[in-house]
This record gives sequence, C-alpha cells and structure tokens, in this order.
Amino acid sequence: MIKMRVRYSKEEEACLLSHHEIQAALVRWLRRSNLPLIYSEGFNQRVRIETGIPTGVGMVSLQEYVDVLLDAWSPVADRASALERTAPPGLRFLAAVDIPLTAPSLMGQPMILRYEYTWARRADVDAEQMKEHMASFLALPTLMVVRENGKSRVPKDIRTYVLTAQIATRTPLRAHVGVFFNQSGTIRMDEVVRYIFGLDAKVAPMPVVTRQSVLLNMSGVFVDPMDIVAQAVPPHRPKTSHHD
Repeated sequence: MIKMRVRYSKEEEACLLSHHEIQAALVRWLRRSNLPLIYSEGFNQRVRIETGIPTGVGMVSLQEYVDVLLDAWSPVADRASALERTAPPGLRFLAAVDIPLTAPSLMGQPMILRYEYTWARRADVDAEQMKEHMASFLALPTLMVVRENGKSRVPKDIRTYVLTAQIATRTPLRAHVGVFFNQSGTIRMDEVVRYIFGLDAKVAPMPVVTRQSVLLNMSGVFVDPMDIVAQAVPPHRPKTSHHD
C-alpha cells in the first residue's frame, strides 16, 4: 500500500463547487487516471482519500491537497503524467509525492494558511482606513465574538487565529492575511472582512479571496505539505517524568 499526496489548484468554474462536489470531482479525476486506487470495505465502497481544510464556495485556491491510498507502486512521474492529462476543468494538477503511511492526516495537524484579498476597484475601499483597522486588530490581546451554532450562541476568541495582516499593493488593492488553523477551528472569512479590515459586508464590495499557501505543523516546525523528509519525522511527544 502506498500513500500519495497530490497538490492541485482550484480555479475558474471549480470555485463555484461545494466541498462535497469537489470531493466527487476528485474521485472521478482519480478514476479517469487509472491509478490502482484502494476502496473502503462494505456494501457502499468508496475511494479512500483524505482532503485538507476546504475552501469556501467562490474562493480561488492555489494550493489544495488530497491524500490517496494506492494498491501498487509505479513511478511517481508516471502517476503525475496521468493526473495532469486527466485533470477536469478548474482543477489543475501541480505535483505528487509519496509520503509515509504513518503520516498524519491533513486535517489532523495544525497549519498556517495564507490568503490574499483583492478589490478590483481601489476607489471603493479606503486603503488608509483599512490599514488602521488592521493595525488596531493586531494590537488586541483577544477579541471575543459570538457565533451562531444552530440554536446556540458560542463565544470564540478570533484574535488567537490571526498571525499576520498587511496591505500588499494599493492598485489594485490587495491584502495578505496569515491565519492559524487547529482542531478548535480558525477565523472565518466574513470575520476577516468585518473585524480585521473594518468593512461592512452589506455595503462594501466583497473581495476576491485566494488561498495562496499552506504550511503544516510537523514536530513543532511548520513545513510544506509536500516535504517528504518532514513527513518521515516521528511526531514529537513530550517526555514523561517519573517520581518516586
């Protein structure tokens, strides 16, 4: 059995697909590539894949990942060629590597995600005012917001999820935001617009959002998800002390 990690981008019409529709497109793509896929057992057999943290509908992503289990080995270059030839519209193959079977799942690790927010018409957004809001947000030790969760209201400190925020260019207006993701969640895109940029989503034009990069926490160091050497390092476990 082999575990292969695939990096691809989600662009054009694929941006309008939901997470479940993207997963279905991935399965069809893998089947068309004629790779020796492994299926789950039972009556309703499924291709065994693990995807990373999903992007929202309408969001471009330059770095998406999926882990695929294969039943037989073949040169990675041959598999990459097959995936490149059979990629569906909007999903572009970028790279593939074999990783250890013991490598943790993509969703099971803390990660850093970097996003770009772009406004086509700079005049619609006050860049200086937005810059001041970003600086004020970053200066806060905490920022509690209340999220609606079904019939309940859950408080969440969203400041803890934001690492960086800065304006990259002014014409067109682009802002880069680095966020932290772990098992407790992360900041939402609408919260970025409201609390970091200080914009009213009902009035201000919505930006085009692009996920630019992903880094995984491997043994306390954030690395590229395609880094084979990092994937082979056993996860760090704190030493336990014994007392008499």
